[in-house]
Amino acid sequence: MSRPLNIVVLGLSLSSSWGNGHAVTFRALLGALAARGHHILFLERETPWYAAHRDLETPDWCDLRFYDGPGGLEAFAAEVAGADAVVVGSYVPEGIAVGDWVRRTARGVVAFYDIDTPVTLARLERDDCDYLAPRQIPAYDIYFSFTGGPTLERIEREYGSPAARALYCSADPEVYRPIDAPRRWDLSYLGTWSADRQPVIDRLLIEPARRLPRMSFVVAGPQYPDDIDWPANVHRIDHVPPADHPAFYAASRFTLNATRADMVEAGFSPSIRLFEAAACAAPVISDVWPGLDQLFTPGDEIVLARSADDVVAALQSPARDGRRMGLAARERILAAHTPAHRAETVEHELLAARSRRGGVLPSRSTETPMKTIADRKSVLVAGGAGFLGSHLCDRLLAEGHHVVCLDNLQTGDLSNLDQAMKRRNFEFVRHDVVEPLPARLAERRFDRVYDLACAASPPQYQADPEHTMLTCVLGVTHLLQLAQRSGARFLLTSTSEIYGDPEVHPQPETYRGNVNPIGPRACYDEGKRAAETLTFDYDRSGRGEVRVARIFNTYGPRLSAADGRVVSNVVSQALTDQPITVFGDGSQTRSFCYVDDMIGGLIALMEHDGPQPGPINLGNPVEMTVSNLVEVVLDLTGSSSEVTYQPLPADDPRRRRPDIARAAEVLDWRPTTPLEEGLRRTIDWFDGERLRMAREAAAAIGA
Repeated sequence: MSRPLNIVVLGLSLSSSWGNGHAVTFRALLGALAARGHHILFLERETPWYAAHRDLETPDWCDLRFYDGPGGLEAFAAEVAGADAVVVGSYVPEGIAVGDWVRRTARGVVAFYDIDTPVTLARLERDDCDYLAPRQIPAYDIYFSFTGGPTLERIEREYGSPAARALYCSADPEVYRPIDAPRRWDLSYLGTWSADRQPVIDRLLIEPARRLPRMSFVVAGPQYPDDIDWPANVHRIDHVPPADHPAFYAASRFTLNATRADMVEAGFSPSIRLFEAAACAAPVISDVWPGLDQLFTPGDEIVLARSADDVVAALQSPARDGRRMGLAARERILAAHTPAHRAETVEHELLAARSRRGGVLPSRSTETPMKTIADRKSVLVAGGAGFLGSHLCDRLLAEGHHVVCLDNLQTGDLSNLDQAMKRRNFEFVRHDVVEPLPARLAERRFDRVYDLACAASPPQYQADPEHTMLTCVLGVTHLLQLAQRSGARFLLTSTSEIYGDPEVHPQPETYRGNVNPIGPRACYDEGKRAAETLTFDYDRSGRGEVRVARIFNTYGPRLSAADGRVVSNVVSQALTDQPITVFGDGSQTRSFCYVDDMIGGLIALMEHDGPQPGPINLGNPVEMTVSNLVEVVLDLTGSSSEVTYQPLPADDPRRRRPDIARAAEVLDWRPTTPLEEGLRRTIDWFDGERLRMAREAAAAIGA
């Protein structure tokens, strides 16, 4: 690891192991992650059941906090937004709402950790899963699963997960270890009652107990119905605290591993009790399912039992060396199944997810920055109050950098900087880059200079074409000069508009474009072409280290409803059931990239340390017609809006789709947010803004 990660986990329970294996799983995994230097915040829903049975109040390896309902999570919005990674666990109360909130709030990698995957998939098929919705699975960067094998391929193939990965449970071998204890039972079982697991208990414990009345058996765990006909030689214990598990296992000649029906069918689904018992060197008798033989060697490290006959034979066999088998199973745990192994898997997959996103993992907050002094950078973001610029500021601030936002507020809005303004490592300077930079900036040293200082939508840049052109020429010149004086790396945000109405499709960086130099869009198209020329002239003359991003259509929260771009137009009209305006016949195409993906691409390009790569296309290569976009938005909003058609504006491109092969090769960057997921977040934001403005208007009238 280059630096520790800040990780937020929202799980069923960490504080109480009563009636669930989640707490034991999380304790082992998070303790191991903390031992590797990572910082953990665990958010647990306050519930009476677990509150009454807490056996871990204040762990010394993570910060455990409680919240009341999904609304209570807002108190932790800053931590979630600034986290390197956020993990949502299965069975979290109101988990669908929690997952949606996390996806809207988090800036880093977001993962789902399913501690009961086959059950989850069965519930998804029955449409009765209350902690995960099928639409959410593609939006999680990683789907960590207690189940491996073919199920992972199914999650990717049928549910659209970008990365389904096995993350088996584990038990800390320092806690779960062999101890000396008097033998009380010949066969034990430890686990909460489950209807689909009870037939295994009946077959592999209750029936052998009836056949072997001189032997002693025990079933420990809560929620067993009162009407179970337990044989007289089967003892019942309602709960065994985790601290007493090693003694419980040590008191048995053998312990039983019983698996739920869905997990047996899926295979590759080891339970936490299997790893616990093996870590304690307890000889295990297990039911049989695919993949078990890849975890433990049958006959040497574990006994497999398909029937009561197999269990009876194992208990009666004088040749069965339980002690030797238990020690062999513990050796397998130490070699491959410790929490340290699982933590290493999590760490690797989070970094891989970051690489797929092309972004930089942010630190949790500037109050506890994880960067060293040498890692932190002083960054100037020109145009930082705009749509893209404000998201970039937020990401850089979360990374722990000091950010100076420069904006004339011609099209930007201070409301976009509400969160940034609360940061101590943020400054706002109102200034127009057409004018020479104020001395207090011109004389400062910056490590990075981002130029996003230009109106980007046709109505905005055509409202003052002279200013648009000057922003692209004089503004870039002033910022390049600042970068040269500072020794800063400079990034210009250029545009797909430099390709004009393209005659080459999709558009590679080598295509020189088809731009009308005297048309109404030329102030922006030709302005950006001139800005690229100036930028690369600085590079050729050795006056600066430069990067150029050619940005294709980007959308997301903070788009202005009045900026005239197609997504903002369609969404704002659909939400108010107004007629949706489509210019032309709707057959023209665009490729829409979600803002989080775009910001990741910009940062990846800026931080690319190889040779100057030339202009890089950043956008989503998935092309769709404007009419198709309207259909998706109408479906997501449930709007009754009708569609009206207006003449196509002059020089409006008929097709637009980026060739991102260079970005994939040079930056290892590709957009990952599915269109429907990105549009849901965008719609939620527009709807929230509409309601906020309505409340403010009503308050003003009341005043």
